[in-house]
Amino acid sequence: MTLARTPSPALTTALRVMRPRALLLGAASGAVIGAVLFLLFLLANHAAIGLDLPAARAHVRQAFAEGALQDRDYLKGDTAIGWHQYNDCLILRLALDQRAGATALTVSPLVTPPVEPRTQCSSLRGFLAGERTGTTGYYHRYIHGHTLLARLLLPRLSVAAIRGIYHGLSTLLVLAGIVTGLLALVRGRRRAEGLFWLIVFLAFARGFGLESYGQSLGHGPADIVLIGYLLMLAVMGTGRGIGPRLAMLTAGLFGALTLTFEFLTGGIPLGLAAVIGGLAFAARPGEERAFAPLPVAPLAAYLGAIATMVALKIALVAQVFGVRALRADAGQLQVRLGLDASHGETSDLGIVHMARQLAKGIDGLAAGMPLMAGAVVLIALVAGMWGARRLLARPDPAMRARVVALLLSNGAIAAMLVLFWQHTMIHAWFMERTLVWTIASGFALFALALPAQPAEPGAGCAR
Repeated sequence: MTLARTPSPALTTALRVMRPRALLLGAASGAVIGAVLFLLFLLANHAAIGLDLPAARAHVRQAFAEGALQDRDYLKGDTAIGWHQYNDCLILRLALDQRAGATALTVSPLVTPPVEPRTQCSSLRGFLAGERTGTTGYYHRYIHGHTLLARLLLPRLSVAAIRGIYHGLSTLLVLAGIVTGLLALVRGRRRAEGLFWLIVFLAFARGFGLESYGQSLGHGPADIVLIGYLLMLAVMGTGRGIGPRLAMLTAGLFGALTLTFEFLTGGIPLGLAAVIGGLAFAARPGEERAFAPLPVAPLAAYLGAIATMVALKIALVAQVFGVRALRADAGQLQVRLGLDASHGETSDLGIVHMARQLAKGIDGLAAGMPLMAGAVVLIALVAGMWGARRLLARPDPAMRARVVALLLSNGAIAAMLVLFWQHTMIHAWFMERTLVWTIASGFALFALALPAQPAEPGAGCAR
C-alpha cells in the first residue's frame, strides 16, 4: 500500500498557528451558507403553499386504496413500504393541512397529534375524509425540508413513486461509491483511500437498513444527503484529493442540507462522523494532516451552518408566533436529554429498560437479523481496535493522524447518542443505524493494518 508523503515540519507548524483562524473562517463560512440555504428554503416553501392540493390529496387517497399506506404506524422489518409509517403519515399530513395563512405555513406546518386509539396513519385517513379531531398547532421543531419535498412532489407523483425515487437514489449513490473504491484499487495510485471507501460503501449497502428506511419520506432525503456527501469525498479522495477551501465550503453546505432534512433520525451525528473521519481519507496527497486528526475549518463550517439555521428558525418562530411558542419545544428538548420524565413516550428511563431497547433496536441495521447486526458491530469494534493499535505503532504520522480521526469520528457519534440518551433509547430502532459508521471504520482500520505484501508461509502463526 503506497501512502502519500509526510507533510514538511514547516507546513505542520503553519497549520497549528492557523487553527484559530481556520476555526473562525470555517464558522463564518458555515454561517453564511446556512443563512443562504435557509432563505432559499423559505422562498421555496412559500412557493409550494397551495400547489395543486386536490391532486396531492388524491395521490394520498390512492396510496391508502392501494395499500401503500396503511392504518398501522410501524411495520417492523417491512422492505416494501418501509418500517417507519408514522413519520410518512405525519409528513403527508404536514404537507396537506394548509388551513393557515401562507406566511405562517412557510415558517412551520400545522400538526394535529392523533387522539387514541387512532394512529397517525388512521388520523391522516380521517383528515382526508373530512374529520377534524384533536388539537391543531404549529410544528416548530424542525426546518421541515421533507415536508417541502412532499408539497412539491405530491401534486405530480404518487406516494409509491416518491418512495421509489428516494430509495432508488440512495441505492445508486451507494453503488457508485462501491465502484469508486474498486476503480481506485485497480488503478493502484491511492490504494489506502480506495480500500477505505470501498469498505465504507459496502457497509452502507448492508448495514444501514436501506431496505427498511431508504423509501421513507422522513429518512430517505436525509440518507441521500449523507450518502451523497460521502460519495463526493470518495471521488475526490481517490482522485486528486480535496483542498482546504473546497472541504470547508462543502462541509458547510452538507451541514445546512443535513439540518434541512433532519428529523432527529441520526443525520447530525453521522454527518459529524463523515466530516471528521471521511475528510481524513479525501485530502490531497501529502496534505492528510491538514484534515486529521480534526478538520478544524470544515468541522466549524458544518456546525456553523447547523447553528445558524437553528438560530434563524428560533428567531423567525418568535417573530411570527411569539416567544411563548418556543416553550413547548424547549420542554421537548428537556425530554430528549432525559431531564424530564413527566411526559413523553415513556417514564421508564432506567438502565435495564435502556439495555432492552438498545438490544431490540439493533435490527434496524439489517431487517429481521438482530443477531447478525449485533455480532457484526461487535466484530467491527474488536477488529477496529486491533487495526488501530497496529497502525498507531507505525512510523507514519499521516496514517496515525487518520487513525485518530476515525476514532474521534466514532466518539462524535457516541457523544450525540449519549447526550440525547432518552431519544436514543426510545428510538433505538432507527437511531442505531448510526452504528453503520462504526462497522465501516472498524473493518477499514483492520484492512489498512494488514501487511501490504503476502506473508511468507507460516508467518503470523502463534509462536
